[in-house]
Amino acid sequence: MRRPRTPARPGQRWPPSKVRHLAPARHGARDNTNGMRLTLLTIAAISWAQEQLLPAERLLDANQPKQALEQLQMLAPSYRWHLLASRAYEGLANPAKAVEHAEAALTLDPKGEAAHLQLGRIFLEHNTPAAALEIFSEAEQILPDSFLIRLGKGLALKDLQRYDEAVATLRQCLQQQPASALAFDGMATSLLHSQRFDVLIDESKAFRARNSQDFRSYYFEAAARDGLRLPDAETRQLLMDSLQRNSHFAAAYSLLGKVLLRQNLPHDAVAPLERAVSLRPDHVPSHMNLGKAYRLVGRDTDSVREFQLVRELNEKGQQPPPSLTYHRGRK
Repeated sequence: MRRPRTPARPGQRWPPSKVRHLAPARHGARDNTNGMRLTLLTIAAISWAQEQLLPAERLLDANQPKQALEQLQMLAPSYRWHLLASRAYEGLANPAKAVEHAEAALTLDPKGEAAHLQLGRIFLEHNTPAAALEIFSEAEQILPDSFLIRLGKGLALKDLQRYDEAVATLRQCLQQQPASALAFDGMATSLLHSQRFDVLIDESKAFRARNSQDFRSYYFEAAARDGLRLPDAETRQLLMDSLQRNSHFAAAYSLLGKVLLRQNLPHDAVAPLERAVSLRPDHVPSHMNLGKAYRLVGRDTDSVREFQLVRELNEKGQQPPPSLTYHRGRK
């Protein structure tokens, strides 16, 4: 039988190990228990809600936006629900509704990286880079370390032809993720369009040292060499190296055909140029060079057809591409 403890004298304290056993239960302890139970129930509810969205997400991944939207309409809206609804409407070619749901997700979580990315990407893909830049710049203030937010900002600057700013921003992305093909592609395109060919050659070689399996560094070095009119033999080899890594890259076929034409090899130029226009039917320079190659090899009818396509594409290119109206923050 345990002996009762001697009561503490005034001013005397029990050792901590004893205090734990002797302290009476307080209301706070019961409140903490209830709080823990509430937290567990909340976590369980969130997990259940997330699981309910999985079928819709799988349908979107399978490119079935209509079925995904039907699935979502049976569930209660949430941050992730709005993001999935935005993807569904985008797949249904309804960018206005896609924007509406991406903004609704941002309302629920103004710091949500995924919502900023979804909204900015919609504007980028619908020829509205100014709106995309505003969204990504705002997001960068909230998420300064986000690689994807900075990447989106750089691509928006590129599309706005603010090439120096785009190069600086995308170079920061490459400092974060040195092997990022998307960041390099955006930066290299900006350097090419601003005719900074020497810098582009150096950047292409540096990127290839970090990611030798990607096809882009070979192509962009070849394009820079073409801009500088450097010897064609090495340029052709770089293009072949690029195509060896990506046999569906229209730009490399197009540039290869151009180089072969310059070397007075029109018969050799026909095949890569035909491949280029089959991959990118709207690429005017490829059609132009193919028309020249056809004419040089005596295929006059085909040449006339290509030059007619060039005229039609040029007329179409004079029309502004469809874009979105940006109302965010001004509704």
